[in-house]
Amino acid sequence: MAGNRDQSDTPGTPPSDLAARHSRGGRTSAKHRHPANSGLKPPLPAGQRQRGARRIGEQQELPFRNKRSTGVVTVRKRTLSRIIPDGLGPRMIKVGAALIFIGLLFGGVILGVYYFGGSRFFALRYLVLQGNKRVTHDEVMTIVKANTPDGVWRVQIKQLRERLKQHDLIEDAEVTRVLPDTIYVTLKEREPYALAKTSRGTQYVDKSGIIFGQPGDMSLLKGQSIPPGVSGLLESGDNWQEANRQRMLRYQQVIRELDNAEPQLSSRIDEVIFDDEMNIRLMLRDSQVVVLVGDEDFRTRLNAALDVLDAVRRKDAESLQVLKIEDAQKLLGGSRIAYINATIPKRVIVGLAE
Repeated sequence: MAGNRDQSDTPGTPPSDLAARHSRGGRTSAKHRHPANSGLKPPLPAGQRQRGARRIGEQQELPFRNKRSTGVVTVRKRTLSRIIPDGLGPRMIKVGAALIFIGLLFGGVILGVYYFGGSRFFALRYLVLQGNKRVTHDEVMTIVKANTPDGVWRVQIKQLRERLKQHDLIEDAEVTRVLPDTIYVTLKEREPYALAKTSRGTQYVDKSGIIFGQPGDMSLLKGQSIPPGVSGLLESGDNWQEANRQRMLRYQQVIRELDNAEPQLSSRIDEVIFDDEMNIRLMLRDSQVVVLVGDEDFRTRLNAALDVLDAVRRKDAESLQVLKIEDAQKLLGGSRIAYINATIPKRVIVGLAE
């Protein structure tokens, strides 16, 4: 039978459909089949697909090549293609234009507000003053007006505050503006504590050592008990304000010690005098005798000096001998005392006027 089949398949006979399918490239499965009229090519196996892509794949366009309508191929600069991706250039132009517009808009607004701030709408019309006892409303208004030439909107608060503090009677000031036309000022005035003898005359001094007021003006202390005066305060030089503050602290210590027991002795003092080393001399009110008390034991040393003066006034030679006073006979004879040095423990030295 095989021989009959071989004989029947003559060379001129066309192959059967089965043989034709096998000769086209092997067996096809359902997933490789495609409708004859679909117009699609069946997918190739993976190996054939890769080899085919290498052999017959179409050449892809390079990213740095560009075809124009004329058919001429131009080459971009590769550096720009890496830095600026496609489509970013127009976006940057739009963003830049928007930023410039916003900047011009804000600049115009600020410029408009600046010129509007200097208009008459913000001119100073009202001053609300608080905390003043000695400084008048007119004085403060004059200072405020001089420092608000461009209106309340443009006023320099810090500069106005510093200008107010230059007033003798103003220790500190708080300044607030209320738009459109009002300035609020709250003052802390200087409190005169004692009278100071300066090169200009008698002026006030507060507890912090600041000298102020017009020379010879005593109106601020009317109705108050005036403590002993003070001299030896600095008026210029390096750190003169701090030096005066230290002197006034020592002054207050002297007054406290003199009055911490009965009888109070500060009323017998006319002036507290400081030297360059901050040692203290006390000038007595009734006799104008200067008593050197140094820098401590102020009440004890002043009492010793007062005992000597009492003995001299009573003509008590025995008490002067007990106090170990030299030149007792001269004192009893009426010689004038220039000073009393009470800084040496258990001994008082009396200096006589020549």
